[in-house]
Amino acid sequence: MTALQQGKRLNVKDWLVDTGLKRLIIWIIAVIILIVVDILFYYYKSIGPEVFTDILIAVVTAAPFIYRGFVAVPILSIEVPRSEIQEYDSMTGVKVKEDVEAGSRKPVLDANHICPRYSSLLYNCTNIGYLRLRVKNEGLVAAEDCVFQVKIIEWPCPEGCHAPDDEYHDWVDVTWADLEKSTTVRPNDVRYAIIALMPVMPLDLKGNMGACLYVPLHDANYCSGCKEIIAWIARRDAFEHACEGRRQDGLVPGEYKIGVQVACRNGKSSQKLLKLRIAENWDDTDIY
Repeated sequence: MTALQQGKRLNVKDWLVDTGLKRLIIWIIAVIILIVVDILFYYYKSIGPEVFTDILIAVVTAAPFIYRGFVAVPILSIEVPRSEIQEYDSMTGVKVKEDVEAGSRKPVLDANHICPRYSSLLYNCTNIGYLRLRVKNEGLVAAEDCVFQVKIIEWPCPEGCHAPDDEYHDWVDVTWADLEKSTTVRPNDVRYAIIALMPVMPLDLKGNMGACLYVPLHDANYCSGCKEIIAWIARRDAFEHACEGRRQDGLVPGEYKIGVQVACRNGKSSQKLLKLRIAENWDDTDIY
């Protein structure tokens, strides 16, 4: 497995092959150059007709295989989307607020009402906030059976004192925004993967949102200096058990270093190293 990279290196090699269109152009140019060179060698009598024919057949035979292996492949990129704050009325589901900050790299916040019957258990939480990452396919073919995975490299409390547990040393699946485990990403299309979710409630009349602690988890941590769980890694269990998930998926306030990757059945995985900041004030919760 390749090492995680912080962003992309800006060099000529990456610029040439990081999208399907550029790969297609390179493939066409390479085929044309080989054919032209073969013709020139034959024209200036550097090679005979048999060698000319053999080279031409070799180019025509190899070109489709190179196309399928180099050009016609999905190319997936992981991006932190711009801030897109969307809030919905808890009773009607009608959107009441939308705010897009053009220059920001904060992740998407959906303060979307999905757990009304558990509001009393969730300390009167009325919304769920999601931290999401965007996956884009820059290739020329669809990426099939894509899964999004997270690995926690560093966390703010001593190991063993809090969730998440040791299973997060290895890759674990999280959920796509449509709550599916796997998805198809077509060329030039995007999908959103949910990395973490937090029950939230209004802090003031200005619309600021803050974490709602799930009552049974108030005493989940026993190490000094480590706070209670207020958010969860977005595994499927987090959506199937009253929006709080398993205790071992819980996140306490602090900064986590995480590795993220998207892998598909018919292409190479794409990886990135990011930081996940969990804060009791939703506006300070971020991926960057």
